[in-house]
Amino acid sequence: MAFSLVLTEASYKLRHQPSRFANATTVTKMGKISTAPSRSSYDYVIIGSGSAGSVLAGRLSEEGKNRVLLLEAGPSDQHIHIRMPAALPLPLANDRFNWFYNSEPEPHLNNRIILEARGRVLGGSSSINGMNWVRGSPWDYDNWSAMGLEGWSYKEVLPYFRRAETSDKGSSAYRGGKGPMQIETCKADSPLYRAFIKAGEQAGYAYIEDHNAYRQEGIHITQRNVGHGIRWSSSQAYIHAQPARANLDVVIKAKVLKIEFEGKRAVRVRARIDGKHFSIGVDKEVLLAAGAINSPQLLLLSGIGDAEDLRKLSIPVVQDLPGVGRGLKDHVAAPVQYRATKPVSVVGKLTRFGKLKLGLQWLIAKKGLGATNFFEVGGFLRTNKKHPVPNVQLEFVPLIGEMQHGSVALENGFQYFFSLMRPKSEGRVWLASADPDVAPKFVFNFLEHEEDRKEAIEAVRAIRNIVAQSAWNDVRGEEVTPGKNVQSDEDILAFLRKEAGTNYHPCCSCRMGTDSMSVVDTHAKVHGIENLRVIDASIMPAIVSGNLNAPVIMMAEKLSDDILGKKLPNEVADYYLPAAE
Repeated sequence: MAFSLVLTEASYKLRHQPSRFANATTVTKMGKISTAPSRSSYDYVIIGSGSAGSVLAGRLSEEGKNRVLLLEAGPSDQHIHIRMPAALPLPLANDRFNWFYNSEPEPHLNNRIILEARGRVLGGSSSINGMNWVRGSPWDYDNWSAMGLEGWSYKEVLPYFRRAETSDKGSSAYRGGKGPMQIETCKADSPLYRAFIKAGEQAGYAYIEDHNAYRQEGIHITQRNVGHGIRWSSSQAYIHAQPARANLDVVIKAKVLKIEFEGKRAVRVRARIDGKHFSIGVDKEVLLAAGAINSPQLLLLSGIGDAEDLRKLSIPVVQDLPGVGRGLKDHVAAPVQYRATKPVSVVGKLTRFGKLKLGLQWLIAKKGLGATNFFEVGGFLRTNKKHPVPNVQLEFVPLIGEMQHGSVALENGFQYFFSLMRPKSEGRVWLASADPDVAPKFVFNFLEHEEDRKEAIEAVRAIRNIVAQSAWNDVRGEEVTPGKNVQSDEDILAFLRKEAGTNYHPCCSCRMGTDSMSVVDTHAKVHGIENLRVIDASIMPAIVSGNLNAPVIMMAEKLSDDILGKKLPNEVADYYLPAAE
């Protein structure tokens, strides 16, 4: 999300542009998207329509037996800024579609406040993210299994990754060919992209044909969830593109206030929908899929969390679960930027005329620069051979941006944007108030752990080594950030404290497990509570090696089967692990 990070910080004006679709009722193949439920009770009430929620709505309603309600706090996703891949910075910078959460001052980042983008629109964060399709390393899921989480090994999750997608690489032991998510391989036809791949090989990193198959480690051409030239979000895949279903209600502008209980059993959901209050009955289960910030907030507001903290806010305790909101993780990230000596970056195509051409070509044919997300090449590296799998992700952007007088000045250049895959530092989410309209508080504690600081410094040095290769000789200009004078570990760390931030991948704040600090079991059921599951990135027991959209969609696919009493057969596929060193 490197391109978006700069533009989001600078685009305050865009937040207040009127959205001509914001108040619309949208008719899709699925049926009517409305601002009121059609029934007083449902079998399943799903809170949040993001990467998990839309999947759950689609799968639980597809047989026509269950009455399903999907509640989304934000507006419809049928907006050109969401549908056009190249427009990705615009919904990210618009508070109609983004919660625009701010962290508490980060103590190890010079007490800076970090903006955390979270989708507040149908499709959730899958409607405003960078569209990179990354499953993570197969090792991640075998690691979950090794942590004692039965049912979450690679052979058990692979069938659900495959079921979710239609990959342009075709159906195989690793890839799916008939799923709702449209996945395409980027074209990567720019000289900058070719230099990125060649330089990586010259630095000793293998070129990997498919980083979502046998081997993740190395340099690759990126895959993205774009289909037919448009963003293929979870809502596009599992709601808009599906046949009409009378048993599914999709309700937007629905702010959930609280889950209500009879004893330890979830029975109702209280919501404010388009300004009106509703109390919605639940006959089978509440499925909380509001994400790693909002899911712990709603549990706490509903009386599930650390009993002492709840009593301080005069919230009646339903279940004492001290792990709610604890263990928050994210991929800490930072850019390494270079000017280009030749006009080879995408900046030259983003003039006023260039943008007009881009927009017209996309509107007419859904092709051209408007159909790209700009993240067309990337990599997964081990900065130290002690790591069993890559510990750093590289995302590449064919331009650089600099804040000047409150706006972004785009420059001819390129940047490597790195993220730490398994940071040891962790934060938490907690309530600022018992009022559901008051945003929750959170802190990531980025770079708190010494190992994270060491890995981030190693990542900067690894990138510099790649950019020093001869493949970059024709276009490599001066290093803009950190800058050529930043050489010592101490100076690099000072740069990181000033510039590092989030890659918008929060997770692990309602962790799956069996210990006293876990929140849900391996079926995503909240400990000690009936008829309530949490299904989103918050329940990850450990952060995975890559972007979170694909893993969360997989989790929702798997858990929707679990809810329905089904299970796909295990699928065994080998994967690459480096020799022990």
